[in-house]
Amino acid sequence: MRRTILILLLLAGCASGVPDDPNAPKITLHLEQYESAPNAYTFNGPVNVQFALSVANTTNQPVKLNRIEIRTIGSGAYTIRPTSTNINVDIAPGQARTLPLAVWGYSRGGQLTSTEPVTVRAIAYLTGPSGAFVRLFSEYFTQQ
Repeated sequence: MRRTILILLLLAGCASGVPDDPNAPKITLHLEQYESAPNAYTFNGPVNVQFALSVANTTNQPVKLNRIEIRTIGSGAYTIRPTSTNINVDIAPGQARTLPLAVWGYSRGGQLTSTEPVTVRAIAYLTGPSGAFVRLFSEYFTQQ
């Protein structure tokens, strides 16, 4: 039941998104969660959550990834308060980069909640030749 509601909320959030600025460069961002230690979310308290951030610049213009904000939507095995990380990485035209990223989250603890899926919403702040622009994206992670 909880999983169904979470998926419906995720789909509703994707459907109601604001269309991208047509003048902003087309940049693809993807967040992937690294494997965590066994039983990492079983106990209540702070946890280190590690991600791989992939950025692909499919345009013929250079862009710079300045900052990324990450937060969880709803509850799951862990929650992440809105966390902002400065990155300042140049991405050349046609280039793809993968960057490691680690943030502190909070595990509610418990055998049942330690395997709940987590939905993460990220906001990437970028700068291109025509100025600054923002990309929003969400990722859904299942826990083991």
